[in-house]
Amino acid sequence: MNDLLNQWLAARATAPGMLACGVRLPDRACLCHSFSETCPRENLEKILHQLAYTQSSLANDGFAPRWSTWTFERGLVRLVLRPDGVLLGLVVQSGAEAAPNPDPLSEEFLALNLAG
Repeated sequence: MNDLLNQWLAARATAPGMLACGVRLPDRACLCHSFSETCPRENLEKILHQLAYTQSSLANDGFAPRWSTWTFERGLVRLVLRPDGVLLGLVVQSGAEAAPNPDPLSEEFLALNLAG
C-alpha cells in the first residue's frame, strides 16, 4: 500500500469521534482502523467491499458522486471513491462535539497525489 496513503490515514484515524476508518484499494486490499466495539474492523472491511461495487456501478451509469453519506441514529458512514479506484470509508459518531467534519477529510483524500 502507498506510504503516503498509510501516513494520511494514520494521522486522521485517531480524530475524536472517529469510530472507524479505512481504505480499499482497487486490488481489494484493505487497511482499516477501529476504535469502537460498535464498528469492528472486520465490519468496516465488509462495508468497504460491498459498497465499492455500488459506488463503481453508480459511476459506470453516469452518476459519479464525490462522496456518499449514510446517516444513522448514532453516527454516519461516509464513502469517497477516487477516480483511481481507491475507496475511503469513515464511520463518525454523530452529535459528538469533537467529531470530525467528514467534508474536509473527503476533500483531502480526493486531493492526495498517490502516483509518486
